[in-house]
Amino acid sequence: MADFEVLSELHDRLDAVLSILDLGTAGIRYFAGSVLRSEIFQMQRRERNDRHIHAAAFVAHQFYRCQDNIIDLWFSVMASFKSAASRDYQEALVQERKDQQRQIGIVIEGLERAVFGVLRDIRSVMAAANLSDAEKITATQALLDQGKTDDFSRLKDDLAATTGEAGWHDILEARSVKLQNRLSPLLRALTFMPSSRAAALLEAVDHFRNDGDLSANHAPMGFLDAEQRAAVMRGDGSFRVSLYKVFLFQAVTAAIKSGDLNVERSYKYRPMDAYLIDKNRWHREKARLLERAGLTEFAAPEPILARLNAALTEQYKATNDRAAGNPHLKLRKDGTFHIATPALDARDTDPLGDLFPQRHDVTLAQVLETVNNHCSMLQSFKHWQQTHVRQATSHPALLAGIMGLGCGIGVRKMARISSSVTESELDHTVNWRFSLENIRAANDAVLKAMDEMELPNLYRQTRDQLHTASDGQKFVVRGDSLHASRSFKYFGQGQGGAMLEFG
Repeated sequence: MADFEVLSELHDRLDAVLSILDLGTAGIRYFAGSVLRSEIFQMQRRERNDRHIHAAAFVAHQFYRCQDNIIDLWFSVMASFKSAASRDYQEALVQERKDQQRQIGIVIEGLERAVFGVLRDIRSVMAAANLSDAEKITATQALLDQGKTDDFSRLKDDLAATTGEAGWHDILEARSVKLQNRLSPLLRALTFMPSSRAAALLEAVDHFRNDGDLSANHAPMGFLDAEQRAAVMRGDGSFRVSLYKVFLFQAVTAAIKSGDLNVERSYKYRPMDAYLIDKNRWHREKARLLERAGLTEFAAPEPILARLNAALTEQYKATNDRAAGNPHLKLRKDGTFHIATPALDARDTDPLGDLFPQRHDVTLAQVLETVNNHCSMLQSFKHWQQTHVRQATSHPALLAGIMGLGCGIGVRKMARISSSVTESELDHTVNWRFSLENIRAANDAVLKAMDEMELPNLYRQTRDQLHTASDGQKFVVRGDSLHASRSFKYFGQGQGGAMLEFG
Protein backbone atom coordinates (compact mmCIF):
# COMPACT_ATOMS: atom_id res chain seq x y z
CA MET A 1 0.00 0.00 0.00
CA ALA A 2 2.97 2.33 0.55
CA ASP A 3 3.96 1.97 -3.12
CA PHE A 4 0.38 2.62 -4.18
CA GLU A 5 0.23 5.80 -2.11
CA VAL A 6 3.39 7.07 -3.81
CA LEU A 7 1.99 6.22 -7.24
CA SER A 8 -1.34 7.78 -6.37
CA GLU A 9 0.35 11.03 -5.38
CA LEU A 10 2.44 11.08 -8.57
CA HIS A 11 -0.59 10.28 -10.72
CA ASP A 12 -2.62 13.08 -9.13
CA ARG A 13 0.17 15.55 -9.95
CA LEU A 14 0.32 14.30 -13.55
CA ASP A 15 -3.42 14.00 -14.05
CA ALA A 16 -3.73 17.31 -15.91
CA VAL A 17 -0.79 16.42 -18.18
CA LEU A 18 -2.22 12.99 -18.94
CA SER A 19 -5.59 14.52 -19.76
CA ILE A 20 -3.95 16.84 -22.29
CA LEU A 21 -1.87 14.03 -23.83
CA ASP A 22 -4.97 11.79 -24.09
CA LEU A 23 -2.85 8.71 -24.82
CA GLY A 24 -5.59 6.18 -24.10
CA THR A 25 -4.87 2.79 -22.62
CA ALA A 26 -3.10 1.59 -25.76
CA GLY A 27 -0.79 4.62 -25.81
CA ILE A 28 -0.05 4.30 -22.10
CA ARG A 29 0.83 0.63 -22.55
CA TYR A 30 3.08 1.41 -25.51
CA PHE A 31 5.15 4.16 -23.89
CA ALA A 32 5.27 2.39 -20.53
CA GLY A 33 6.38 -0.81 -22.27
CA SER A 34 9.28 1.08 -23.82
CA VAL A 35 10.31 2.31 -20.37
CA LEU A 36 10.12 -1.18 -18.89
CA ARG A 37 12.29 -2.60 -21.69
CA SER A 38 14.85 0.22 -21.73
CA GLU A 39 17.93 0.77 -19.63
CA ILE A 40 18.39 3.98 -17.64
CA PHE A 41 20.98 5.36 -20.06
CA GLN A 42 18.62 4.73 -22.98
CA MET A 43 15.92 6.82 -21.33
CA GLN A 44 18.39 9.59 -20.51
CA ARG A 45 19.45 9.82 -24.17
CA ARG A 46 15.90 10.67 -25.28
CA GLU A 47 14.83 14.24 -25.91
CA ARG A 48 13.40 16.08 -22.92
CA ASN A 49 9.76 16.12 -24.07
CA ASP A 50 9.95 12.53 -25.26
CA ARG A 51 11.43 11.48 -21.93
CA HIS A 52 8.68 13.26 -20.01
CA ILE A 53 5.94 11.61 -22.08
CA HIS A 54 7.44 8.21 -21.42
CA ALA A 55 7.75 8.93 -17.69
CA ALA A 56 4.16 10.18 -17.41
CA ALA A 57 2.87 7.12 -19.26
CA PHE A 58 4.95 4.87 -17.03
CA VAL A 59 3.43 6.38 -13.87
CA ALA A 60 -0.08 6.02 -15.31
CA HIS A 61 0.62 2.43 -16.33
CA GLN A 62 1.89 1.47 -12.89
CA PHE A 63 -1.06 3.23 -11.24
CA TYR A 64 -3.51 1.32 -13.46
CA ARG A 65 -1.72 -1.95 -12.71
CA CYS A 66 -1.81 -1.27 -8.98
CA GLN A 67 -5.54 -0.61 -9.11
CA ASP A 68 -6.04 -3.90 -10.96
CA ASN A 69 -3.80 -5.77 -8.53
CA ILE A 70 -5.66 -4.35 -5.54
CA ILE A 71 -8.97 -5.63 -6.91
CA ASP A 72 -7.41 -9.00 -7.81
CA LEU A 73 -6.07 -9.21 -4.26
CA TRP A 74 -9.53 -8.27 -2.97
CA PHE A 75 -11.09 -11.17 -4.90
CA SER A 76 -8.41 -13.57 -3.66
CA VAL A 77 -8.94 -12.57 -0.02
CA MET A 78 -12.71 -12.82 -0.32
CA ALA A 79 -12.46 -16.25 -1.93
CA SER A 80 -10.21 -17.50 0.88
CA PHE A 81 -12.54 -15.97 3.47
CA LYS A 82 -15.57 -17.66 1.92
CA SER A 83 -13.82 -21.03 1.78
CA ALA A 84 -12.66 -20.81 5.38
CA ALA A 85 -16.07 -19.66 6.62
CA SER A 86 -17.81 -22.44 4.70
CA ARG A 87 -15.41 -24.99 6.16
CA ASP A 88 -16.07 -23.73 9.70
CA TYR A 89 -19.80 -23.76 9.03
CA GLN A 90 -19.69 -27.37 7.82
CA GLU A 91 -17.69 -28.39 10.87
CA ALA A 92 -20.17 -26.59 13.09
CA LEU A 93 -23.06 -28.37 11.38
CA VAL A 94 -21.40 -31.74 11.92
CA GLN A 95 -20.86 -30.96 15.61
CA GLU A 96 -24.43 -29.71 15.95
CA ARG A 97 -25.70 -32.87 14.31
CA LYS A 98 -23.80 -34.96 16.83
CA ASP A 99 -25.19 -32.86 19.67
CA GLN A 100 -28.69 -33.18 18.27
CA GLN A 101 -28.37 -36.96 17.99
CA ARG A 102 -27.29 -37.09 21.61
CA GLN A 103 -30.15 -34.76 22.53
CA ILE A 104 -32.61 -36.93 20.59
CA GLY A 105 -31.47 -39.94 22.63
CA ILE A 106 -32.07 -37.99 25.82
CA VAL A 107 -35.49 -36.83 24.57
CA ILE A 108 -36.50 -40.38 23.63
CA GLU A 109 -35.46 -41.60 27.06
CA GLY A 110 -37.38 -38.72 28.62
CA LEU A 111 -40.43 -39.50 26.51
CA GLU A 112 -40.34 -43.08 27.69
CA ARG A 113 -40.16 -41.98 31.28
CA ALA A 114 -42.10 -38.70 31.43
CA VAL A 115 -44.73 -39.27 28.74
CA PHE A 116 -45.36 -42.93 28.15
CA GLY A 117 -44.72 -43.75 31.80
CA VAL A 118 -47.20 -41.08 32.87
CA LEU A 119 -49.75 -42.43 30.41
CA ARG A 120 -49.38 -45.91 31.86
CA ASP A 121 -49.80 -44.52 35.38
CA ILE A 122 -52.89 -42.54 34.29
CA ARG A 123 -54.33 -45.71 32.73
CA SER A 124 -53.74 -47.53 36.02
CA VAL A 125 -55.42 -44.72 37.99
CA MET A 126 -58.44 -44.76 35.70
CA ALA A 127 -58.73 -48.52 36.07
CA ALA A 128 -58.58 -48.39 39.89
CA ALA A 129 -61.97 -49.34 41.29
CA ASN A 130 -61.23 -48.14 44.82
CA LEU A 131 -60.88 -44.44 43.77
CA SER A 132 -63.66 -41.99 43.28
CA ASP A 133 -63.93 -39.78 40.20
CA ALA A 134 -62.64 -36.77 42.11
CA GLU A 135 -59.67 -38.74 43.40
CA LYS A 136 -58.91 -40.01 39.91
CA ILE A 137 -58.88 -36.44 38.55
CA THR A 138 -56.62 -35.27 41.37
CA ALA A 139 -54.22 -38.19 40.83
CA THR A 140 -54.20 -37.64 37.07
CA GLN A 141 -53.40 -33.94 37.54
CA ALA A 142 -50.57 -34.81 39.86
CA LEU A 143 -49.12 -37.24 37.31
CA LEU A 144 -49.38 -34.65 34.50
CA ASP A 145 -47.56 -32.10 36.63
CA GLN A 146 -44.62 -34.50 36.85
CA GLY A 147 -44.10 -34.41 33.07
CA LYS A 148 -40.91 -32.58 31.94
CA THR A 149 -40.53 -31.03 28.48
CA ASP A 150 -37.22 -29.18 28.99
CA ASP A 151 -35.23 -31.63 26.89
CA PHE A 152 -37.77 -31.48 24.08
CA SER A 153 -37.80 -27.67 24.13
CA ARG A 154 -33.99 -27.60 24.01
CA LEU A 155 -33.97 -29.96 21.02
CA LYS A 156 -36.61 -27.86 19.28
CA ASP A 157 -34.51 -24.71 19.77
CA ASP A 158 -31.38 -26.45 18.45
CA LEU A 159 -33.18 -27.61 15.31
CA ALA A 160 -34.56 -24.12 14.72
CA ALA A 161 -31.06 -22.63 15.08
CA THR A 162 -29.63 -25.15 12.60
CA THR A 163 -32.23 -24.48 9.91
CA GLY A 164 -31.76 -20.70 10.19
CA GLU A 165 -28.87 -18.46 9.13
CA ALA A 166 -27.87 -17.46 12.66
CA GLY A 167 -24.98 -19.95 12.81
CA TRP A 168 -23.62 -18.79 9.43
CA HIS A 169 -23.79 -15.16 10.49
CA ASP A 170 -22.01 -15.96 13.75
CA ILE A 171 -19.13 -17.53 11.82
CA LEU A 172 -18.90 -14.53 9.48
CA GLU A 173 -18.81 -12.20 12.46
CA ALA A 174 -16.15 -14.27 14.22
CA ARG A 175 -13.87 -14.12 11.15
CA SER A 176 -14.60 -10.47 10.40
CA VAL A 177 -11.67 -8.87 12.24
CA LYS A 178 -9.03 -10.69 10.18
CA LEU A 179 -10.91 -9.84 7.02
CA GLN A 180 -11.13 -6.17 8.03
CA ASN A 181 -7.37 -6.00 8.60
CA ARG A 182 -6.75 -7.13 5.02
CA LEU A 183 -9.52 -5.38 3.11
CA SER A 184 -10.05 -2.09 4.92
CA PRO A 185 -6.85 -0.49 3.52
CA LEU A 186 -7.77 -1.71 0.04
CA LEU A 187 -11.29 -0.27 0.19
CA ARG A 188 -9.95 3.09 1.36
CA ALA A 189 -7.46 3.13 -1.53
CA LEU A 190 -9.92 2.36 -4.32
CA THR A 191 -11.91 5.14 -5.97
CA PHE A 192 -15.03 3.93 -7.72
CA MET A 193 -16.84 5.73 -10.49
CA PRO A 194 -20.34 7.11 -9.79
CA SER A 195 -23.06 4.59 -10.59
CA SER A 196 -26.82 4.92 -10.30
CA ARG A 197 -27.16 1.14 -10.03
CA ALA A 198 -24.98 1.05 -6.89
CA ALA A 199 -25.82 4.42 -5.33
CA ALA A 200 -26.70 2.91 -1.93
CA LEU A 201 -23.52 0.83 -1.90
CA LEU A 202 -21.35 3.82 -2.87
CA GLU A 203 -22.89 5.78 0.01
CA ALA A 204 -21.88 3.00 2.40
CA VAL A 205 -18.38 2.80 0.90
CA ASP A 206 -17.86 6.58 1.26
CA HIS A 207 -19.14 6.43 4.83
CA PHE A 208 -16.69 3.61 5.60
CA ARG A 209 -13.77 5.35 3.84
CA ASN A 210 -14.37 8.54 5.85
CA ASP A 211 -14.42 6.57 9.13
CA GLY A 212 -18.05 7.45 9.73
CA ASP A 213 -20.01 6.32 12.74
CA LEU A 214 -20.97 2.68 12.23
CA SER A 215 -23.98 2.44 14.48
CA ALA A 216 -27.56 1.39 13.90
CA ASN A 217 -28.64 5.01 13.48
CA HIS A 218 -25.80 6.21 11.24
CA ALA A 219 -24.49 3.27 9.18
CA PRO A 220 -25.97 3.29 5.64
CA MET A 221 -27.95 0.09 5.16
CA GLY A 222 -29.66 0.74 1.85
CA PHE A 223 -27.53 -1.93 0.14
CA LEU A 224 -28.59 -4.65 2.59
CA ASP A 225 -31.57 -6.90 2.00
CA ALA A 226 -34.25 -7.48 4.63
CA GLU A 227 -32.59 -10.61 6.02
CA GLN A 228 -29.22 -8.90 6.39
CA ARG A 229 -30.76 -5.87 8.07
CA ALA A 230 -32.35 -8.16 10.63
CA ALA A 231 -29.08 -10.07 11.13
CA VAL A 232 -26.98 -6.99 11.98
CA MET A 233 -29.28 -6.22 14.93
CA ARG A 234 -28.97 -8.35 18.06
CA GLY A 235 -31.91 -9.29 20.19
CA ASP A 236 -30.99 -6.62 22.75
CA GLY A 237 -30.99 -3.92 20.08
CA SER A 238 -27.18 -3.58 19.75
CA PHE A 239 -25.53 -3.28 16.35
CA ARG A 240 -23.21 -5.98 14.99
CA VAL A 241 -20.52 -3.82 13.39
CA SER A 242 -18.26 -6.70 12.39
CA LEU A 243 -21.06 -8.51 10.58
CA TYR A 244 -22.07 -5.27 8.87
CA LYS A 245 -18.56 -4.88 7.47
CA VAL A 246 -18.60 -8.43 6.14
CA PHE A 247 -21.86 -7.70 4.34
CA LEU A 248 -20.30 -4.51 2.96
CA PHE A 249 -17.24 -6.36 1.64
CA GLN A 250 -19.45 -9.04 0.07
CA ALA A 251 -21.63 -6.41 -1.60
CA VAL A 252 -18.56 -4.63 -3.02
CA THR A 253 -17.25 -7.94 -4.38
CA ALA A 254 -20.53 -8.77 -6.08
CA ALA A 255 -20.89 -5.25 -7.49
CA ILE A 256 -17.39 -5.26 -9.04
CA LYS A 257 -17.95 -8.67 -10.63
CA SER A 258 -21.34 -7.64 -12.01
CA GLY A 259 -20.02 -4.34 -13.40
CA ASP A 260 -22.08 -2.12 -11.10
CA LEU A 261 -18.86 -0.77 -9.55
CA ASN A 262 -16.06 0.30 -11.89
CA VAL A 263 -12.64 1.93 -11.58
CA GLU A 264 -11.81 4.57 -14.17
CA ARG A 265 -8.00 4.35 -13.84
CA SER A 266 -7.79 0.66 -14.57
CA TYR A 267 -7.11 -1.79 -17.37
CA LYS A 268 -9.44 -4.59 -16.26
CA TYR A 269 -12.28 -3.03 -14.25
CA ARG A 270 -13.50 -0.10 -16.31
CA PRO A 271 -17.10 0.17 -17.54
CA MET A 272 -18.00 -2.08 -20.45
CA ASP A 273 -18.54 0.92 -22.74
CA ALA A 274 -14.92 1.97 -22.20
CA TYR A 275 -13.75 -1.14 -24.07
CA LEU A 276 -16.02 -0.53 -27.04
CA ILE A 277 -15.66 1.79 -30.01
CA ASP A 278 -16.93 5.27 -29.24
CA LYS A 279 -20.60 5.59 -30.17
CA ASN A 280 -20.16 8.76 -32.26
CA ARG A 281 -17.20 7.24 -34.10
CA TRP A 282 -19.22 4.08 -34.73
CA HIS A 283 -22.01 6.03 -36.41
CA ARG A 284 -19.52 8.03 -38.49
CA GLU A 285 -17.24 5.18 -39.59
CA LYS A 286 -19.42 2.08 -39.28
CA ALA A 287 -18.91 0.90 -42.86
CA ARG A 288 -15.14 1.42 -42.80
CA LEU A 289 -14.73 -0.26 -39.41
CA LEU A 290 -16.73 -3.31 -40.51
CA GLU A 291 -14.74 -3.55 -43.71
CA ARG A 292 -11.43 -3.30 -41.87
CA ALA A 293 -12.52 -6.08 -39.48
CA GLY A 294 -13.80 -8.26 -42.33
CA LEU A 295 -17.36 -8.18 -40.95
CA THR A 296 -19.17 -6.46 -43.78
CA GLU A 297 -21.56 -9.41 -44.20
CA PHE A 298 -22.72 -8.85 -40.60
CA ALA A 299 -23.74 -5.22 -41.15
CA ALA A 300 -27.42 -6.25 -41.00
CA PRO A 301 -27.58 -8.71 -38.07
CA GLU A 302 -31.32 -9.48 -38.16
CA PRO A 303 -31.26 -11.89 -41.16
CA ILE A 304 -28.18 -13.64 -39.80
CA LEU A 305 -29.70 -14.07 -36.33
CA ALA A 306 -32.92 -15.36 -37.88
CA ARG A 307 -30.99 -17.89 -39.97
CA LEU A 308 -28.95 -19.04 -36.97
CA ASN A 309 -32.08 -19.29 -34.83
CA ALA A 310 -33.79 -21.43 -37.47
CA ALA A 311 -30.75 -23.70 -37.75
CA LEU A 312 -30.51 -24.05 -33.96
CA THR A 313 -34.21 -24.84 -33.65
CA GLU A 314 -33.94 -27.46 -36.40
CA GLN A 315 -30.95 -29.05 -34.69
CA TYR A 316 -32.78 -29.17 -31.35
CA LYS A 317 -35.73 -30.84 -33.09
CA ALA A 318 -33.52 -33.38 -34.81
CA THR A 319 -31.73 -34.20 -31.54
CA ASN A 320 -35.00 -34.65 -29.66
CA ASP A 321 -36.45 -36.83 -32.40
CA ARG A 322 -33.45 -39.15 -32.29
CA ALA A 323 -33.34 -39.31 -28.48
CA ALA A 324 -35.78 -42.23 -28.25
CA GLY A 325 -33.59 -44.42 -30.45
CA ASN A 326 -30.28 -43.48 -28.83
CA PRO A 327 -28.90 -46.61 -27.09
CA HIS A 328 -26.49 -44.51 -25.01
CA LEU A 329 -29.22 -42.29 -23.51
CA LYS A 330 -30.65 -43.54 -20.21
CA LEU A 331 -33.66 -41.88 -18.59
CA ARG A 332 -33.85 -42.02 -14.81
CA LYS A 333 -37.02 -42.33 -12.74
CA ASP A 334 -36.63 -38.80 -11.36
CA GLY A 335 -36.82 -37.33 -14.88
CA THR A 336 -33.09 -36.72 -15.35
CA PHE A 337 -30.99 -38.48 -17.96
CA HIS A 338 -27.53 -39.94 -18.36
CA ILE A 339 -25.47 -40.34 -21.52
CA ALA A 340 -22.96 -43.17 -21.53
CA THR A 341 -19.76 -42.78 -23.52
CA PRO A 342 -19.30 -45.73 -25.88
CA ALA A 343 -16.04 -47.62 -25.83
CA LEU A 344 -13.60 -46.57 -28.52
CA ASP A 345 -12.78 -49.17 -31.12
CA ALA A 346 -9.11 -50.09 -30.94
CA ARG A 347 -8.84 -49.78 -34.70
CA ASP A 348 -9.92 -46.13 -34.54
CA THR A 349 -7.54 -44.96 -31.82
CA ASP A 350 -4.87 -43.87 -34.30
CA PRO A 351 -6.35 -43.90 -37.83
CA LEU A 352 -3.67 -41.55 -39.18
CA GLY A 353 -0.68 -43.32 -37.69
CA ASP A 354 0.46 -44.69 -41.02
CA LEU A 355 0.59 -41.21 -42.53
CA PHE A 356 3.25 -39.94 -40.11
CA PRO A 357 6.93 -40.92 -40.03
CA GLN A 358 7.87 -43.62 -37.55
CA ARG A 359 10.84 -41.64 -36.29
CA HIS A 360 10.06 -40.20 -32.86
CA ASP A 361 13.20 -38.18 -32.07
CA VAL A 362 12.56 -35.03 -34.14
CA THR A 363 14.19 -32.01 -32.55
CA LEU A 364 11.99 -29.19 -31.27
CA ALA A 365 13.97 -26.64 -33.30
CA GLN A 366 13.19 -28.60 -36.47
CA VAL A 367 9.51 -28.75 -35.56
CA LEU A 368 9.34 -24.99 -34.96
CA GLU A 369 11.28 -24.21 -38.14
CA THR A 370 8.95 -26.45 -40.17
CA VAL A 371 5.91 -24.74 -38.69
CA ASN A 372 7.41 -21.34 -39.46
CA ASN A 373 8.04 -22.34 -43.09
CA HIS A 374 4.31 -22.97 -43.53
CA CYS A 375 2.81 -20.05 -41.60
CA SER A 376 5.63 -17.46 -41.10
CA MET A 377 4.84 -17.22 -37.40
CA LEU A 378 8.22 -15.64 -36.61
CA GLN A 379 7.24 -12.55 -38.58
CA SER A 380 4.76 -11.78 -35.81
CA PHE A 381 7.58 -11.05 -33.36
CA LYS A 382 7.96 -7.40 -34.29
CA HIS A 383 10.03 -4.90 -32.34
CA TRP A 384 8.11 -3.15 -29.55
CA GLN A 385 9.08 0.34 -30.73
CA GLN A 386 7.52 1.30 -34.03
CA THR A 387 10.67 3.19 -35.05
CA HIS A 388 12.52 -0.13 -35.13
CA VAL A 389 10.19 -1.92 -37.52
CA ARG A 390 12.95 -2.59 -40.04
CA GLN A 391 15.37 -3.86 -37.43
CA ALA A 392 15.60 -7.64 -37.98
CA THR A 393 16.68 -10.44 -35.69
CA SER A 394 17.89 -13.93 -36.49
CA HIS A 395 15.60 -16.94 -36.64
CA PRO A 396 17.79 -18.92 -34.20
CA ALA A 397 17.34 -16.17 -31.60
CA LEU A 398 13.55 -16.23 -31.99
CA LEU A 399 13.41 -20.03 -31.86
CA ALA A 400 15.69 -20.08 -28.81
CA GLY A 401 13.42 -17.54 -27.12
CA ILE A 402 10.33 -19.67 -27.81
CA MET A 403 11.99 -22.81 -26.44
CA GLY A 404 13.56 -21.04 -23.47
CA LEU A 405 10.29 -19.51 -22.32
CA GLY A 406 7.92 -22.26 -23.46
CA CYS A 407 9.89 -25.10 -21.89
CA GLY A 408 10.74 -23.22 -18.71
CA ILE A 409 14.48 -23.39 -19.41
CA GLY A 410 15.08 -19.68 -19.01
CA VAL A 411 16.78 -17.15 -21.25
CA ARG A 412 20.28 -17.34 -19.76
CA LYS A 413 20.47 -21.13 -19.66
CA MET A 414 19.04 -21.34 -23.18
CA ALA A 415 21.74 -18.98 -24.40
CA ARG A 416 24.46 -21.10 -22.76
CA ILE A 417 23.29 -24.31 -24.43
CA SER A 418 22.78 -22.67 -27.85
CA SER A 419 25.73 -22.58 -30.18
CA SER A 420 24.55 -19.90 -32.62
CA VAL A 421 22.99 -17.38 -30.20
CA THR A 422 24.74 -15.16 -27.69
CA GLU A 423 23.23 -14.30 -24.33
CA SER A 424 23.02 -10.58 -25.14
CA GLU A 425 21.29 -11.24 -28.48
CA LEU A 426 18.77 -13.63 -26.93
CA ASP A 427 18.08 -11.31 -23.99
CA HIS A 428 17.54 -8.37 -26.36
CA THR A 429 15.24 -10.44 -28.59
CA VAL A 430 13.06 -11.65 -25.72
CA ASN A 431 12.99 -8.22 -24.08
CA TRP A 432 11.87 -6.23 -27.13
CA ARG A 433 9.98 -8.76 -29.26
CA PHE A 434 8.27 -11.25 -26.96
CA SER A 435 5.29 -9.16 -25.95
CA LEU A 436 1.91 -10.70 -25.21
CA GLU A 437 0.44 -9.22 -28.39
CA ASN A 438 3.24 -10.71 -30.53
CA ILE A 439 2.88 -14.15 -28.94
CA ARG A 440 -0.86 -14.12 -29.57
CA ALA A 441 -0.28 -13.03 -33.17
CA ALA A 442 2.15 -15.92 -33.68
CA ASN A 443 -0.39 -18.37 -32.25
CA ASP A 444 -3.05 -16.94 -34.55
CA ALA A 445 -0.77 -17.46 -37.53
CA VAL A 446 -0.30 -21.12 -36.58
CA LEU A 447 -4.03 -21.64 -36.06
CA LYS A 448 -4.83 -19.99 -39.39
CA ALA A 449 -2.45 -22.33 -41.15
CA MET A 450 -4.01 -25.32 -39.39
CA ASP A 451 -7.47 -24.22 -40.50
CA GLU A 452 -6.31 -24.21 -44.12
CA MET A 453 -4.96 -27.76 -43.92
CA GLU A 454 -7.00 -30.67 -45.29
CA LEU A 455 -5.85 -33.18 -42.66
CA PRO A 456 -8.16 -31.96 -39.84
CA ASN A 457 -11.11 -32.20 -42.24
CA LEU A 458 -10.78 -35.99 -42.24
CA TYR A 459 -12.40 -36.00 -38.81
CA ARG A 460 -15.40 -33.92 -39.88
CA GLN A 461 -18.69 -35.76 -40.05
CA THR A 462 -20.17 -33.03 -42.26
CA ARG A 463 -18.05 -30.92 -44.59
CA ASP A 464 -19.98 -27.69 -44.05
CA GLN A 465 -20.18 -27.99 -40.26
CA LEU A 466 -17.42 -27.38 -37.73
CA HIS A 467 -17.77 -28.86 -34.24
CA THR A 468 -15.65 -27.23 -31.54
CA ALA A 469 -14.89 -28.04 -27.92
CA SER A 470 -13.32 -26.22 -25.01
CA ASP A 471 -10.76 -27.72 -22.69
CA GLY A 472 -8.53 -26.56 -19.87
CA GLN A 473 -4.88 -27.21 -19.14
CA LYS A 474 -3.49 -26.95 -15.61
CA PHE A 475 -0.16 -25.29 -14.86
CA VAL A 476 1.66 -25.29 -11.54
CA VAL A 477 2.61 -21.78 -10.37
CA ARG A 478 5.63 -21.94 -8.09
CA GLY A 479 5.87 -18.23 -7.30
CA ASP A 480 3.41 -15.83 -5.72
CA SER A 481 0.59 -14.93 -8.08
CA LEU A 482 -2.82 -13.33 -7.67
CA HIS A 483 -4.12 -15.49 -10.51
CA ALA A 484 -3.13 -18.82 -8.93
CA SER A 485 -5.40 -20.85 -6.70
CA ARG A 486 -4.98 -23.98 -4.62
CA SER A 487 -6.38 -27.32 -5.68
CA PHE A 488 -5.15 -30.49 -4.00
CA LYS A 489 -6.58 -32.57 -6.86
CA TYR A 490 -4.37 -30.92 -9.48
CA PHE A 491 -1.51 -29.21 -7.62
CA GLY A 492 -1.20 -31.10 -4.32
CA GLN A 493 -0.01 -28.74 -1.62
CA GLY A 494 0.94 -26.10 -4.21
CA GLN A 495 -1.09 -23.71 -6.32
CA GLY A 496 -1.60 -23.16 -10.02
CA GLY A 497 -3.81 -21.87 -12.77
CA ALA A 498 -5.78 -23.11 -15.73
CA MET A 499 -5.52 -22.10 -19.37
CA LEU A 500 -8.79 -22.53 -21.26
CA GLU A 501 -8.65 -23.39 -24.94
CA PHE A 502 -11.48 -23.25 -27.46
CA GLY A 503 -10.93 -24.78 -30.79
